[in-house]
Amino acid sequence: MLGSGYQGSTYLYEGEVNGERLRLVIKRAAEGRLTGWLHRRMLRREARAYQRMAGVHGVPHSPGLLDDRWLLLEYVEGESLMRENFEQGEREAFYAQFLQILHDIHAAGVSHGDLKRKENILVTPDGQPRVIDFGTAVMRDGSLWDLLLFRFVRRLDYHAWIKAKYHSDYSAISADDQRWYRPTLAERSFRVLQRFLRKVSLRRWRKRRRKRKAQRAP
Repeated sequence: MLGSGYQGSTYLYEGEVNGERLRLVIKRAAEGRLTGWLHRRMLRREARAYQRMAGVHGVPHSPGLLDDRWLLLEYVEGESLMRENFEQGEREAFYAQFLQILHDIHAAGVSHGDLKRKENILVTPDGQPRVIDFGTAVMRDGSLWDLLLFRFVRRLDYHAWIKAKYHSDYSAISADDQRWYRPTLAERSFRVLQRFLRKVSLRRWRKRRRKRKAQRAP
């Protein structure tokens, strides 16, 4: 098992097909008398999102659903962006490619919605970005509500890109990248509250104190 959550579990399948080694991620909808139908519906929605993104480079290819309960996905080798460790000069190229992937995902009519979790952004062994886990994706469908929700979540995707690139230092956003950052009222309010709580909890003071202690230690 690769992981599990409230929506379901993911497994790694390895085998041979026509003499070729095959590796797939299999996502199974969570069972449950009351919520099983909802999880299967969400899995079908996720499968539909992958269908829309079939031509997008940078997201896993999906062969589709099996028995309406198993979503088959291409296995993508890589590490979470949480372990970001780029060589000098590689970082700008990585985030430029990541931004292009977002443009392509949105052009396909899909917005991710959960990119602030860096586990959903992978760095391949050759330093390329990959976006995974579209379990909370929103699609641009026919209704006005779907369109408005798609645009809102698309905006959050770009904010997540900014947050990752600048390590939450919003004062460092370049003039070119500023166009991708238009915080919502909720985001601005949360940031004000966050700064207030940091001051109240003396977080910075405690951090500096620990640092001074570490420097004095033999």
